[in-house]
Amino acid sequence: MRFLNFKFSRLQAVARLFTWLGLITEFYLAVAGDILCRRDTQQRQSQRLRQAFERRDGAFVKLGMHLSMRVDLMPWQFSVELSRMMDKQAPFPIARAIAIIERSTGMPLPAMFARLDPTPISSTSVACTYQAVFHNGEEVIVRVRRPGIGALFMADLKAFDWLLTLAEALTILPPGFTTGMRADFREYLLEELDFVQAARRQDSFRRAAAESGQDFFSTPKVYLGLSGQEVVVEEFAAGMWLWELLAAVEQGNQAVLEQARQLNIVPETVARRLLWVNAWAWQDNLFFHADPQPSHIILGPDSQLYFVHFAATGSLNRTQRQALQQNLEYLAKRDPLNMARHCLNLMEPLPAVDLIELTQELESYNWQLVFALEAAPESVSWQERTSAIQWIGVLRLARKYRIIVDSQMLRWLRATLLVESVAVRLHHAIDFDREHRQFERDRAEQARRRMTTSLLDQLDGKGNEELVIRLDRVSQVLEGLFFRARRLLALPSVNFNALIDKWSFGIFILVQFLAEVVLVTGAAALVVAIRQLAGGQAQVLDPSAVLLSVITNPLYLAAILALLFTNGRIVVFRLDDKDH
Repeated sequence: MRFLNFKFSRLQAVARLFTWLGLITEFYLAVAGDILCRRDTQQRQSQRLRQAFERRDGAFVKLGMHLSMRVDLMPWQFSVELSRMMDKQAPFPIARAIAIIERSTGMPLPAMFARLDPTPISSTSVACTYQAVFHNGEEVIVRVRRPGIGALFMADLKAFDWLLTLAEALTILPPGFTTGMRADFREYLLEELDFVQAARRQDSFRRAAAESGQDFFSTPKVYLGLSGQEVVVEEFAAGMWLWELLAAVEQGNQAVLEQARQLNIVPETVARRLLWVNAWAWQDNLFFHADPQPSHIILGPDSQLYFVHFAATGSLNRTQRQALQQNLEYLAKRDPLNMARHCLNLMEPLPAVDLIELTQELESYNWQLVFALEAAPESVSWQERTSAIQWIGVLRLARKYRIIVDSQMLRWLRATLLVESVAVRLHHAIDFDREHRQFERDRAEQARRRMTTSLLDQLDGKGNEELVIRLDRVSQVLEGLFFRARRLLALPSVNFNALIDKWSFGIFILVQFLAEVVLVTGAAALVVAIRQLAGGQAQVLDPSAVLLSVITNPLYLAAILALLFTNGRIVVFRLDDKDH
């Protein structure tokens, strides 16, 4: 494990705080203008927010992209709009890039490369990417992290923390409402900045792909000896970007489609392979690509898939994987009720909610998905040909019942919906459910081949692994039976902190408020007494006069009103919750 950290000054964080305040002011002034002109809509608000983020540097674009994944916290329209954000920024001088490369590798540039193109092929808020050529003629990609970007991101993060902490203290937001989101955002930013971990994940993905039994996907080789915290060097993957093929299919660009045909890139094949790799990544691999945008996938000859940019990855625990697998099995059986029951497992721990009502609402979204899959492809939109109906329903209900969805599940949802949407846009008739069943058949075939090979080796005297194979298969069966039994016999886990009685909670907050009033009054009385003694206004203090001076002070009254407002808001938030 490695823990990345960047030093920044408080003064820098304060300066970034004013940038945040400027963004907030710009957004609300624009919304106010729309309201006055009677053209305010949620779509315009989401566009205003995206544009406000894009006009600023630092972590703002990354925050927008991160918020696009938090459909459990953001309205759906805002999440869709923020997902369209483009991470583009002017490149920094090539001389600084060369200095960083030489410092990171400990070698002069001419000793590493025969040529380095000074014009970057891409420039984002995190890095600039250049093309280079080794002395043996091999083409490579060199990604260089922006100078000072780590400190700038951390200063932005600190300013963001200050704003949300203040919003919770003033009960503009419920207390503790943003704690998990802030932690996730910090982790997300550090992942983007950690080139070493990204290089290791890319190398691991390449090796796992080679062992998967399929030869149609991989990732460019990373030269770990030349890569470090600020620089990553990887082989150049020839082909066309997935976004180019997607745009050509949707726009009917015959020139690009002809180029794809010359490379034997078939849109229908690409769509099926995208779904296969996505299923393999979260079920069989250690991690999945959490940001499989069309700009992060290169298509090689014969519809080969090359995944790049492993800054954002995710992984699911065993319970989550099993619940998702069971959900897909019941989808294949067209059983929306059991699909809903396994979705509840993905939403744990649950607050005090009506489980029957929540299950019924989940089931209604599942029925919509089943009906869409059973309909003729030409009679429904491409969005309805994905699992978006089900998962958007899950996230809407999570927001309705104030259920905090696990951050890794959110990453999986975003990645899966992104892959499914690209696949169905490439091939409108594709069925993600049928493709998943094909993936399961491929897995079974690979398992059969492994077993056959082991048995033949045993007959040839090459090993004694038959007992190990049998024990492994028995273990898998027992594990599946245990999971099903546990889910049938046990209710989803509940967050018992939410089960406290509302009247008891109200009394607790009242006692807390009175204690705060006593502390504030005592502190104010001490200040008044010191001032009177220091100013010679009295030789002997009169407690009643001191108390009268305190309770008639406007600042004291404002402080008491602020305490009353915040504690009252906390009680109101609790009263909105459902009783257990």
